[in-house]
Amino acid sequence: MVPGSKIPDVFPGAQVLLPDPIDNAGTGLNPGSTPATQEIMSNVTFPFIANNDTPGTISRQYTFSFQQTNITIRTNVSTAVYYGAKNGDKFALTPDEATPEILAPDYYRAFVDDPHQEPLYADLLRGIHIIRKEHHYTDDEYLELLTVFVQSLPYDNEAGAHPDTPSRFPVETIVEGTGDCDDKSVLLAGLLSREGYNVSLLLFIPEHHMAVGISGDRMPYRDTGYIYTETTGVSFMGDVPRGLNQSVKYVPSGQIPQTMPIASFPLVIRVGSGSKNFTSAEKTEYILLQKKAVDARIALMRERLDNSSRESPSQYRTLMENYYTYTGIHNFIVKNEHDRAGTYRYLISQMSPASFPCNLTGDHTCPLTLKTDESGQVWYMPCPQEIWVPQRCVWQSIRQGFANSPQ
Repeated sequence: MVPGSKIPDVFPGAQVLLPDPIDNAGTGLNPGSTPATQEIMSNVTFPFIANNDTPGTISRQYTFSFQQTNITIRTNVSTAVYYGAKNGDKFALTPDEATPEILAPDYYRAFVDDPHQEPLYADLLRGIHIIRKEHHYTDDEYLELLTVFVQSLPYDNEAGAHPDTPSRFPVETIVEGTGDCDDKSVLLAGLLSREGYNVSLLLFIPEHHMAVGISGDRMPYRDTGYIYTETTGVSFMGDVPRGLNQSVKYVPSGQIPQTMPIASFPLVIRVGSGSKNFTSAEKTEYILLQKKAVDARIALMRERLDNSSRESPSQYRTLMENYYTYTGIHNFIVKNEHDRAGTYRYLISQMSPASFPCNLTGDHTCPLTLKTDESGQVWYMPCPQEIWVPQRCVWQSIRQGFANSPQ
């Protein structure tokens, strides 16, 4: 679950604060540049950082966990640029016929690409390059380092709860050390695009949320062509939240906020022209699929424990041992989302050298009622008593398969 939703209403023909997302989802790819669209855009004034002559610099330092190391990033920010951003114009002046779908791409790119911020990007990345060289990070690990850095910045709950709060420029997010979904997504997209990665913003207008899309070799989110990457908190690339906390502004009178699913298709806003892809998505996908299978196993164990009779101590003890085995795996995964490489190694180390599936139906074949998973991969997940199950046997009907397996 991610923090609450945040997207202000849009009032045509006035000062418009475009969707300052909540935290997850969208509708439609960028509209084509038609003559009518070009006419509308020619009459729009977008956000900008105002000129400011305040002298000096502001120093910031952030420490976070990445892989098995505590990383510290330091940077110096121009005071003039910070106050120019803080006091700059964050609204878009628009004609009546303008729509969020037409305006949003250039609106958010204005926050990413304001030229006053280039020294900030350069200073940040210069320090992170030193860290990369020290730890010998690959291109994929460097991408993950930048992602975890931004994810680790605290989420601004107050901004998330007030839909009419303007977006932050990246320079503000760095100085203030916090941000909501669009603030942090804009910062991450700015950093990744300057390092040559193929990156987009994913704007979910109905859900009032924004995430980052990163090009990769697997796991595209719906038909966007990008791996969904959440920025509100530390999580694996491709791990899409199950729901968003509804903003109080959008709750009908007399009701309380609910957790809402991400249902819409995002507006895809390309940032920069980079071509680097994430090439370790298969390993990340493996982690997420294993977590899903382990969580299903935990749910089944809980059900069995609730319904079991303590008149059979040995059976109850076996159930508890199996339950703790699976919760241990689950806890390791969720506590190490800053370390994709280490989590993958851990899961692989749990794998049995055996090449046969659990005896679900009395032989070593998958039941006819169980289909292979979407990828068709034979990934083994742990079973009790050192029995190992190929995920293709249990993916779509894991409850049925385990319900019939011996304990």
